[in-house]
Amino acid sequence: PSANRSPVDLLRAMDNLGHPDICQAHSVDARQEIDLRLGCAFTRLQTQYFRAHFGKQLGKLTVSYGPCQFPTLWFCVKRHCEIEAFVPVPFW
Repeated sequence: PSANRSPVDLLRAMDNLGHPDICQAHSVDARQEIDLRLGCAFTRLQTQYFRAHFGKQLGKLTVSYGPCQFPTLWFCVKRHCEIEAFVPVPFW
């Protein structure tokens, strides 16, 4: 399903509510649990690794990892590149 959020689509969705799909709900719960456990475990692993190898530069900082961080970072980098590449043109 698309993530369409126009007022017309939202009103149509509200007028056509159905029963939640328990399998999809369990799937979302499982994904959240996996993301949390993986993020906690890998954050700890890489923080300990980088503190052992780059302790002076890292100090007490944490090197965070999360499955959602990479797509979010991509959006930020993509937008930054678009801004850097922007060439203004006269409007009038």
